[in-house]
Amino acid sequence: MPAISVIVPVRDGAGSLPALLESFERQTLPRGQFETIVVDNASRDDTGEIARAWGATVVHEPVPNRSGARNRGAQAARTDLFAFTDADCVATESWLEALLSCARKEPITAGEVAIATNPEPNAVERFESLWRFGQEQWVSEGWAATANLCVRRSVFDAVHGFDTSWRHIGEDVDFCYRAARLGYRVAWCPGAVVSHRAEDRLWPMLKRSFFHGYSVNQAHYRLGAGYRAWKRPWSAVSGNGALTRTGAVPDSFPAEEWSRMLRLARASYGARVLGSVWAELRRAR
Repeated sequence: MPAISVIVPVRDGAGSLPALLESFERQTLPRGQFETIVVDNASRDDTGEIARAWGATVVHEPVPNRSGARNRGAQAARTDLFAFTDADCVATESWLEALLSCARKEPITAGEVAIATNPEPNAVERFESLWRFGQEQWVSEGWAATANLCVRRSVFDAVHGFDTSWRHIGEDVDFCYRAARLGYRVAWCPGAVVSHRAEDRLWPMLKRSFFHGYSVNQAHYRLGAGYRAWKRPWSAVSGNGALTRTGAVPDSFPAEEWSRMLRLARASYGARVLGSVWAELRRAR
């Protein structure tokens, strides 16, 4: 009987999924101690067939929704411990062994999500590396991204799983906040590391920024967290604020690189402004 269930929600992940599943073959945790559940979330490609070829259990969630897909994976799990990650991640060899060790002490744990780039990253990748994941900081704020989150079944059931009314992102913040209200805090698990590919094209980065703006606007109303970017639009067109909010400092960059990163930061923040406006128009609460 396995000790931990790895749950991977995925839609149209035929290109990225093999690298993740291959990383599971290299785990230091013996293969018999974990199971892999891939939730095919209305894919239009060969995601399901690829997952089966790698020996994963494949279940289907026909409604495209990441929360619903994770809930479906939890229903199919045979263990009382769930390790969530994403199809565009790659696990380090000790990922599951570290999570299992931490989970013996804490009911919810999260590990680092490192950004992976090409050997010579382009400007979009370099910008993504500045801010994309701040998992340890997020854990100190009471939540963690589901790219690297481990939850006991008892907690998952007590919280009633992920809320499917979150249309884009933000469901992980909501889940952790609801768990905290029941007395379950997110603990940091330093040895459990996965990597996540940085975006390397402008349009996907802007699209994700748009949905980020939408969801943090929603989180403002629901959780008292997040912000409404439409109320602070000027960072998209003036000053250094769009970039310094990532923690970047002008003196640490050559002038030309700072200008390049600032342009990307403004574009990204502008997409967030548009996303937050869209959330207001849809009355996303």
